[in-house]
Amino acid sequence: MRAWDLAGRADGGDWTVGLKLGRREDGRFVILDVIRFRGDPAEVEQTIKTVASMDGKTVKVALSQDPGQAGKSQVQYITRQLAGFTVVSERETGSKMVRAGPIASQVNMGNVAMLQAGWNRVFIDEISNYPSARYDDQVDALARAFQVVAAPPRPSYAIRLDYMAR
Repeated sequence: MRAWDLAGRADGGDWTVGLKLGRREDGRFVILDVIRFRGDPAEVEQTIKTVASMDGKTVKVALSQDPGQAGKSQVQYITRQLAGFTVVSERETGSKMVRAGPIASQVNMGNVAMLQAGWNRVFIDEISNYPSARYDDQVDALARAFQVVAAPPRPSYAIRLDYMAR
């Protein structure tokens, strides 16, 4: 699954991060890819769509929903743009430290690995200096990805076809 932490400015400030996390058969977690960039809202949207296409339809996309109407509208809009992909979104609650706690426990126990790639150094620097690091966008994306990957599967529900005819 790939979780996104969104930022909407190209001229500095926070980063938009898309982190891809998987789980091995032995239960360990693997960070497969991290995309980190600054862009305006149109660039962010286009990148999310492009990356989803590259990842394929078997990879879930997780978005956070900012509080208020603007956050709901943003998630609805991006979900429509990703028609054909599985998109999950939730409003984040609690502090960033609380949300990062479950994945930090797994990292500290050696249950998280990552592929060797060009993004490793910047990623390691950020998570090693968290919470006092200048940026926490990769930590936020990792915490969101872990929340989705580690959650027990939700039961599926049948949709009655007569409801769709209304």
